[in-house]
Amino acid sequence: MAINLNVYKYFFAVMEAGNISRAADQLGVSQPTVTYNIQELEKDLQTKLFAVGRHGVEPEAVAVAFYRRVHPHYQALLNAINEFTPSG
Repeated sequence: MAINLNVYKYFFAVMEAGNISRAADQLGVSQPTVTYNIQELEKDLQTKLFAVGRHGVEPEAVAVAFYRRVHPHYQALLNAINEFTPSG
């Protein structure tokens, strides 16, 4: 399985922003781009991560558990990449 780190970036952004539009604004991309990447992650994980609620999307219990489990490792990976990437 090839891992696309971008889908995780979009997932974490939605979890932290609380909605897709705000996540898209923070990332500087369109709302469909965020939605597409969330759908790709859902396909990879074979589970629904968000439900449509009154005020946008609401994370499913699995999304909350996944966020708590994976986010620290994702941050550590980004930190390591930055540490070994020459600054311009």
